[in-house]
Amino acid sequence: MTDRSLAPEGIDGPRGSSPAPPTPRLFLESLLRGGAVVAGIFTVVLAVPCCDARPRALVALRPNATWTGDLAFAGEARLDFVLAVPADAVLVRVALECEEAGLELYAQPGIPIDDVDGAAYALIEPDEPRELVLDCLGPDPVPGATWYFTALWPYTTPPRRDGRRIERAQVSLEVNAIATRIDGELAAGKPQHSQLDEPSGGFRTFRVRVPEEARALRIDLFDVSSDLDLYARAGSPILAADDAVAIAENAWGHETLLIQRDSRPPLAAGDWYIDVVDAVGPTRTLPFSILVGFDAGVPELLRSLPVLPYTPSGNTLARALLAVVELATDDAIGSGTILTPDGWILTNAHVVEDDPEAEIVVSLSLDPTLPPEESFRAKLVRVDEPRDLALVKIVSGLYGQPIPQEYRLPTLALGNPARLRVGEDMWLVGYPATGGTGSRVTVSATHGILAGFERADFGVLLKTDAELTEGNSGGAALDERGLLIGVPTAMVENGSGQIGYVNPITALPHEWLELIGL
Repeated sequence: MTDRSLAPEGIDGPRGSSPAPPTPRLFLESLLRGGAVVAGIFTVVLAVPCCDARPRALVALRPNATWTGDLAFAGEARLDFVLAVPADAVLVRVALECEEAGLELYAQPGIPIDDVDGAAYALIEPDEPRELVLDCLGPDPVPGATWYFTALWPYTTPPRRDGRRIERAQVSLEVNAIATRIDGELAAGKPQHSQLDEPSGGFRTFRVRVPEEARALRIDLFDVSSDLDLYARAGSPILAADDAVAIAENAWGHETLLIQRDSRPPLAAGDWYIDVVDAVGPTRTLPFSILVGFDAGVPELLRSLPVLPYTPSGNTLARALLAVVELATDDAIGSGTILTPDGWILTNAHVVEDDPEAEIVVSLSLDPTLPPEESFRAKLVRVDEPRDLALVKIVSGLYGQPIPQEYRLPTLALGNPARLRVGEDMWLVGYPATGGTGSRVTVSATHGILAGFERADFGVLLKTDAELTEGNSGGAALDERGLLIGVPTAMVENGSGQIGYVNPITALPHEWLELIGL
């Protein structure tokens, strides 16, 4: 084992020079936080690590029970556990508690932990909960697997509290397991409304009977404002993300799974099991609707385009909140600004990259208290990487439905950045990653001033002290009158300070303005 530094009173001290094992994929971090725990009977077995002739005692944990015991800080202060996961377990939560000392928690499947520096998973940061959630859809086996855990005091001296050495501390390890279940039966053409929350464990499972004459199984998630994923399997509940599972896990909420005879996995008659899963765990109550059908066509229920809220002409910021959209590709999420009523959008090149064939999902902020709603699909038309600018054009509704000619999108009028002076007000509007606590964010507006200028090869960049973080890229920079003056593009940090950089709209190639009719 790596030598550890002395621990300061009350907190974990610095770790040794060896790199920490990778952080696990934490799924449903607060799973069953208020769930019932029953007392269990625990046994102790002996394991002989491959690199150590001395047997190490293992405490056998039981699902849905809590082990409580003492840890002595004389010599090697560690406790080792083994858990036989039930064969029908979908999720397992293991939570370590020790009030007297900040113990570390290590875990791995299959073999006991000898040297913790080689463990597959490690929870070691002072401010993180010692809580590991094992997900059957993750990279490691969970149902029916054997998992090993180690609780460790990583220092050579005992912890101290109120000036006294702590020789012994009480430790508890709580295990909660959720088995497969059926939350509802689905029928073709009949939407069902449900929600994810902490008691559900952040997932719901539905079952549908596919008839022999079915041409397809289409599953749609809608009425959702968070990042939910869809999984489906024929014949039995989902216990692993293997080749028998159809998956839709984009970075937005409205998901569609289309399973046909030539799909992988192929359509088969009989029972199908469908899981709706919160991509980041049960952070809050998340409502959704689910609809199934037995052909590939888009259900009539989903064909309508969004109804745009009324915005008074004098309320320029409210109009900006509607005209600034979220753009999502398979690899990135950023912001963009609608320039014309027929759907031309200005954004950064690094948001959409340089793939004219890639589909871009456009989401509108129809209600600023909710994340934007996926509404349209768009294509990249022009890109200028040196200027980090791109033009995107909306081509259809979210489900490929045509957009009527009379349908008019909200827009922002162009201002003149050349008239700006240092110290004038500036607003940035977009979808920064810091603008939400769930899996998706709401639209945000930050206020600052024009802090200065900087020359680039293609013109003069604008500097601002308005808050600009990841996800703002491609959005709107507005002057004090609410006119579009540029595209928030980059941020430069030095210590605790930052300056945001805005590419002015005067950097747009003249050919682009002619193309979109401005």
